[in-house]
Amino acid sequence: MSEIGIGLVGGGYMGKAHAVALSAVAAIFDTPLRPRLEVIAATTRDSAARYARAYGFVRGTADWRDLVADPKVQAVVIASPQWTHRAIAEAEIGR
Repeated sequence: MSEIGIGLVGGGYMGKAHAVALSAVAAIFDTPLRPRLEVIAATTRDSAARYARAYGFVRGTADWRDLVADPKVQAVVIASPQWTHRAIAEAEIGR
């Protein structure tokens, strides 16, 4: 079995939906690849910490740039408002 470090930007409704789906990968897909929930980014430190605890992430951050720069994050899920997607995706592609 192999792991992939996941960073999730956004902890609201869609963030929660993605976190639940990532946690269920083994039950749904026949794959040896397993998501490791590394970092979740939210708008404040308090909400990031709360989402990390609730959704099973190792840690939270109030700055998505920290998530993108983290070497333990190998894939980023963008579940923040649509107007934020481009900057986050370009930063991830460029790293």
